[in-house]
Amino acid sequence: MFLGVTQAWLASAITAIFLYPFLTIIQPYTYDYAVRAHFPDFLLRTGAMIISGVILGSYWIWQAVNRRYRNPNRTVISKKQSYWLMGCSQVYLLLFLLAIGITDDLHNSPVLFCTLNLFWFLLVIAMLSPQRQSIQDWARYRHQQVNNDETTIIKGSAISLKEDLIWSEKSPPLVAMGINVVITAVILISWILFWQDNTIKLPVILTLILSLNLILIYAAIAQFILLMKIKNPAIWAIGILGGLIFLQPLALILLMSITPEGSPDLWLFSTFPWFSIGEGFLAITPMLIAIISQWSVLILVTFLLTRKIQTLGASDSQKLLTGQKN
Repeated sequence: MFLGVTQAWLASAITAIFLYPFLTIIQPYTYDYAVRAHFPDFLLRTGAMIISGVILGSYWIWQAVNRRYRNPNRTVISKKQSYWLMGCSQVYLLLFLLAIGITDDLHNSPVLFCTLNLFWFLLVIAMLSPQRQSIQDWARYRHQQVNNDETTIIKGSAISLKEDLIWSEKSPPLVAMGINVVITAVILISWILFWQDNTIKLPVILTLILSLNLILIYAAIAQFILLMKIKNPAIWAIGILGGLIFLQPLALILLMSITPEGSPDLWLFSTFPWFSIGEGFLAITPMLIAIISQWSVLILVTFLLTRKIQTLGASDSQKLLTGQKN
């Protein structure tokens, strides 16, 4: 098939073939630096990770191009693809940072992980979010969908809501983002548990939970904005999320002089709570309060998003009858 899975792997292999001679050419210019820096195997480790990254990146980009080529109205990646993509990206990021030695700093490496994951998850949210019309059709006609899979026990039975939210391309992406968050948490927490310093494990895990909670909140807000009947909803979503993420910490620093160094506990309630962990050890109680506060916001935003989807899914006759009753 054109631009299919076989072609994706072929493109990755071709990229790797051309990348290897390039690294060979630049090796004489980087070898002296590596020796002087006392990292004789630095080029080998970094080169291997770069090649692996280019191969993985080429494969997933090709998969996205293939989907949009066949149907421009589809999401960039499917929910199933997002689970594999998230697992691959998190393992690769962890191995890459381990290879270049950044993870040796147990205070600052979580800050780097959380910051990179913030922007990575925002990109995944954009790739997974369906159009307003798709969600409206899903909410209105979901009960009419049947399972035609030959492997199911009862062929033609209705697809459950849980199954739809996990796999369907037209359903809201919040549950899929939650699964991606769990995948990330399992990979990173497994790495944290192998640390030698037991005193920092729990604060770092709680900091990771804070960062992942924010990602779910951003996913719900982004989907809510995309469902609004406005012109260029994607631009509005980018602008509003950008304001929420960046204006609040700037206001704390510039207007109130609240910094992670001076007020690490208060900074836990900002949009970059993981900056507090880079300043030393944190008390557990403020972190738990911040997590509960985030869960409260997430429940509220999810409730509003659910109401919005239900309103979109109501037929015109239902809306008319509701208006007459009121």
